[in-house]
Amino acid sequence: MNGSSSNHASSSSSPPRTNIVYIPEGGYDAQPQPAYDYHSLDGQDPSICIDNGAHSWRAGFSSMSTPYIDRPNIIAKYKERKFGRNLLLFGRDTEVDANSRSNVRSMYDGDLLIHSDLLECALDFTFCTLGIDSPKIEQPIVMTERLANPLFSRAMTSELLFELYNAPSVTFGIDSLFAFSRQKHQDGLAVSLGHHASTVIPVVNGRGIMSRSKRIPWGGAQASELMLKLAQLKYPSFPTKVTPSQATFMFRETCYFSTDYDEDIRSLADPSKLSEMTKIVQFPYTAPEVNEKTEAELAAAAERRKEQGKRLQEMQAKQRAQKLAAKVAELEEYKLLQSERSSFKKAEFLSRLQEMTPFESEAEMDIWIKKTEIEVRKKQRKDLGMEEEPEEEPVFPLVDRPDSELNEEEIKEKRRQRLMKAGWDARVRAREEKKKERERLEEEKRLEEEERTTNPTGWSSRLKEEQESVIVRIQERKKRKAQLGDRKSAAAQNRMKNIASLAAEDKTSNSKKRKKGEDDDGFGMDDSDWHVYREIGGDEESEAEEDDQLLLQSLESRLLQYDPSFTEEDTLTGRAEAKNKLINAFVRGGLPPGQKYDFDDMKLNHQLHLNVERIRVPETWFQPSMWGIDSAGLGEVAGWVLNGFEEEEKRRLMQCIFVTGGGANIPNLIPRMRNTLTPILPFRAPLKIVSSLDGGDPRLEAWRGMAEWSNTSEAKEARVTRAEYEEYGGEWLKEHRWGNVAP
Repeated sequence: MNGSSSNHASSSSSPPRTNIVYIPEGGYDAQPQPAYDYHSLDGQDPSICIDNGAHSWRAGFSSMSTPYIDRPNIIAKYKERKFGRNLLLFGRDTEVDANSRSNVRSMYDGDLLIHSDLLECALDFTFCTLGIDSPKIEQPIVMTERLANPLFSRAMTSELLFELYNAPSVTFGIDSLFAFSRQKHQDGLAVSLGHHASTVIPVVNGRGIMSRSKRIPWGGAQASELMLKLAQLKYPSFPTKVTPSQATFMFRETCYFSTDYDEDIRSLADPSKLSEMTKIVQFPYTAPEVNEKTEAELAAAAERRKEQGKRLQEMQAKQRAQKLAAKVAELEEYKLLQSERSSFKKAEFLSRLQEMTPFESEAEMDIWIKKTEIEVRKKQRKDLGMEEEPEEEPVFPLVDRPDSELNEEEIKEKRRQRLMKAGWDARVRAREEKKKERERLEEEKRLEEEERTTNPTGWSSRLKEEQESVIVRIQERKKRKAQLGDRKSAAAQNRMKNIASLAAEDKTSNSKKRKKGEDDDGFGMDDSDWHVYREIGGDEESEAEEDDQLLLQSLESRLLQYDPSFTEEDTLTGRAEAKNKLINAFVRGGLPPGQKYDFDDMKLNHQLHLNVERIRVPETWFQPSMWGIDSAGLGEVAGWVLNGFEEEEKRRLMQCIFVTGGGANIPNLIPRMRNTLTPILPFRAPLKIVSSLDGGDPRLEAWRGMAEWSNTSEAKEARVTRAEYEEYGGEWLKEHRWGNVAP
């Protein structure tokens, strides 16, 4: 991806971060591997050793210490459009461009070798790279095969080697047993963590016991696929597509075996430990061009925002002052008119009043003047920072006078005063009730204070139980709201039925029911009809919700004040924050202390944060049932194989449990194997687990063992010659210590 190299380089200029893993950048320049100098083998008689694994293809002469060819076992055959040439790419060369990547194939289906044409391509590449330019292969060929290899796979390979390449002889053997052959022990257990399967083969008296071997249908390919699925599930909106090869890279670079999986999982409930465990996987990205502002420009922008806020406050204060001045001027005008009332006759004043003001009567104007005077004084006192004036008790002179003594205008005024008096009495009663409620609460507070002093434990327990019940009510109410938002939920269906039954109650009792076949209005059949029900429900908090929130705040504040064992983490807010911290650590953990996740940062958006996945994916080797594999785990199978032998043989086998294959490179494999096997094997029996003879790469142990064994007399006796192939067929094989047995 263009521009990604500069992004990675810029990040490397800062102090190194051990918890960041960088995905290899796209694009691969195919470098042709030089052909080996085949003629330098004059006077030597080495064998051609080929480790044909489901993931990697390793080949070379037995005189070499390491394989000359070590490539992924994938092939791309296609016709180049530009020059019209037929191309054959092998291994990593298939990543050279998009056209080659789209034509990648494997000769394996799972761990079964089925594609002879691709095997032929791999052999062509191998012999050409080894410098063999003759039409006939002169050296014997030693090749690996899977445990209990089907006859058709062996026959297909033998036919190619004998018929097409004229090989003098061919020998097949199991890769994990070839790796075990390098050990000094004659007894042991060959454990292979392969690409598509894992195998456990016991070795007794220097010979593999095929009848007691076991196979687990889980390997590196399934682990990489699981890592890919977990990453997609965790980051469904990741800006780039995570490829299988990138998932394999993440699995190999970040995962490790947990020595105590259950305990480690429980410990990750602590967000800090989850963050410490996190590995950040940085994907390549193209950084957009951004014109960064200088500190002076940022300071000037902040000053401008500050000035704008100050001007806005001044404008609002000015508008309030203008409205108050207009109200005062209007009040003075009406008060002046009110003072001229005595100089006019009543009819003249009423006519003048209706002409100059919006009021219909003198009483209406008097009420407005009184109300406005109170409002103006309140605003003026508020602007000056003074307390509000106590409310004066209003006077209702016409309420107690009989209607016979009043004219029509005064009767109307009496009705208005009666309504105002009723409102005033209601407010007085409300104040009295509030006063009594305050007295009751003070009494309850006194009793509670007494209980807290005499029985602090019981007081705290009672408040905690009440807090839990309130939290449960709040959570149930939120859950019900969420269910009501889903039209298919049981709660929404019940509400619909209730609303429908209420809507039907307006029918009279003697109305006839709708007969069968009559048309229904169809209300509720369309999604838009459900908006009506949502409007009926409302989104505002109910009074019960508000009361629960206030009660919860009161309970938690008292517990925080008087109960030392009750902390902020025990409150509802603290619980939510703890949950959010755990989620943030799971999704965005591993960031430096104090750094917040910026959703606009392109670099952070192209990061995967792996924590639980680092131990969850490898754990499947020991617990395949976690991901739906109906099989026992690696440790359980190894223990079952060992316990199937007599005590003396078992102790000899326990002295050399040899682990090989690509999965053996995952850290902590040997400690995890030891922790799993120790409880199911004899008490305090010596147990030795190794993964490489000289501390090298366990992936190469099979090829090295094959190369060393091919020079022995046993290997020469185990060769299937061309004459034997022509007589017995491709299924024919000679049994030896490190190979499959005859069917």
